[in-house]
Amino acid sequence: MVIKKIRETLEKRRQRKAEEIVEKNKLGSYRENEQMQKAEQIKKEADRLAHLKQYKTAIDEYNKVLEIYPFDEKEQIFKKSAEFFFKLYYNIAASYSFLNKFDESIGYFNTALKIENIDDENKVKALMSKGNCYYRAKQLVKGDYEEGAYKIRMESDFDVDEKTIETFRKLDEKEGLFKLAHNCFTKTTELDRHNADAWYKKGHMEFLMGQIKEAMLSFDNVFELQKNYENKEGIELFDDIRSEKGIKAKHLKVLDSDMKFKTKTGHYVRDKAEKMIANFIYDNNLMFQYNIAVTWADKDDFKATFFIPKLDLYIEHFKFDKIKDYQKLIRWKIKQYEKNKKKLVYTTSEDEANIEEALKIKLKPYTVL
Repeated sequence: MVIKKIRETLEKRRQRKAEEIVEKNKLGSYRENEQMQKAEQIKKEADRLAHLKQYKTAIDEYNKVLEIYPFDEKEQIFKKSAEFFFKLYYNIAASYSFLNKFDESIGYFNTALKIENIDDENKVKALMSKGNCYYRAKQLVKGDYEEGAYKIRMESDFDVDEKTIETFRKLDEKEGLFKLAHNCFTKTTELDRHNADAWYKKGHMEFLMGQIKEAMLSFDNVFELQKNYENKEGIELFDDIRSEKGIKAKHLKVLDSDMKFKTKTGHYVRDKAEKMIANFIYDNNLMFQYNIAVTWADKDDFKATFFIPKLDLYIEHFKFDKIKDYQKLIRWKIKQYEKNKKKLVYTTSEDEANIEEALKIKLKPYTVL
């Protein structure tokens, strides 16, 4: 086995050397080519400007490189040339993304991905960034743009015109921006099965599209690859799976961007069902605590959704109770309350049509409403 690997490595080196010789002969020494040298100098200056966040000027410089040393996708190019053009197009795409010009950015990522002789590592880099653009474009369409985890490298200034938003709104209606992002992250996992970031983002898109079973499988892969992976987007399902697996979170947090629904008390909660529960509690003159860490559970990072001190009672809402794979997590969470002899009332997806009536019935043993 070891000898075979050594032979394969030596063969790859021999092929690479032979390829470099052919390339050198055909291009008249890649590095010594006068046009190429000039193009590289301008690209370095463009890279410097991009690093300083002067993206518009950087894009102008990158375009000068293409004027001096144009790329023809019909022509066969060798590895060094391929790497040069890939980095060039990737950097142009990244610069556009920092300006929130996602349409142009995606176009240049597509060009970068069409270049032959680029390795899987570069393909992964471009696919991840392209997927991030689709996700961020969806945030613009929804009208609640969040920086979150899906930045290519640096934060960008929010400056998007209505024409761009309308372009992506039409694309979202036709193909689905979450779906397009998901396709990118899925292709990434196919190229690199050990990429925890790709599995996390793939699972996030599946969660947002309501594909809970698929999301759970993706998140399982994240934990297999990286046990203490940070939940950058504050995904509730991800934290539930981590808790059920007995993995302690290093930094458990809920992002403000995850709390989008304002209640009558001024609290922000995760979804409409939680908002209705919070408002019901308030309307019945009861005070509550939301999303609180408890000390009595088996896991340090266990969080209760609602706690009513006056009744010494907890309320949970299980919106994915119809998903077979999620039912195990629900049973585990209920068991935590039962094991520690805590009073629990919970609602499910069936109660969402009229949560107020459901709560009135379920709270009868504990109080008069």
